[in-house]
Amino acid sequence: MSNMSRWIKITSIAIAAVAVVVLAYAVLAPQPEATGSDHNGMWGMHSTYNSSNVTLMVISAFVIVAALMVAVLWKGYEPLPPSMLPVGKTEAAGQETATEIPQAPVEESDPNEAAAHNYLVLRLLSGDERTMYKVLMDSGGEAFQKDLMQRAKMSNAKVSRVLDRLSAKGIITKERHGSTNKIRIRLDR
Repeated sequence: MSNMSRWIKITSIAIAAVAVVVLAYAVLAPQPEATGSDHNGMWGMHSTYNSSNVTLMVISAFVIVAALMVAVLWKGYEPLPPSMLPVGKTEAAGQETATEIPQAPVEESDPNEAAAHNYLVLRLLSGDERTMYKVLMDSGGEAFQKDLMQRAKMSNAKVSRVLDRLSAKGIITKERHGSTNKIRIRLDR
């Protein structure tokens, strides 16, 4: 875990702790209110929550949930593996060297140009699409749709929607194969 991620998690836990204290104050400090009965003294008083107490409770509960979600779910930047980087591209210390992504069809015999193409495709895809493309790349460029559900850890409906989007973008091809589809990364770039 990077130093920045560690500080973000520590800060969010501290914010959650402060919100817990504010919530405890709002719950444990109701405001006294006179009931208007004819008894004098304490018999005519009872405690109730006014609008400021309720507002503090709602806001602090929201802050607690949000801060704990950040603390648990925060994930730092993960660079792409070197096999997906084009030639001359480095992600160390945020440095990038000028590399031109090929415009012509890529020869499959040149692994550096294929890596450059895969890098470009990954940069242009959104979250689920990128995950599915990586799973397909890890599967050697083709896989059955039913296997993609297990490898990508997605439901059948979600896998189908993501594959439809990738197919519409011209990145993959779907071919009927028995009761499932055979999915391939398009080679004619």
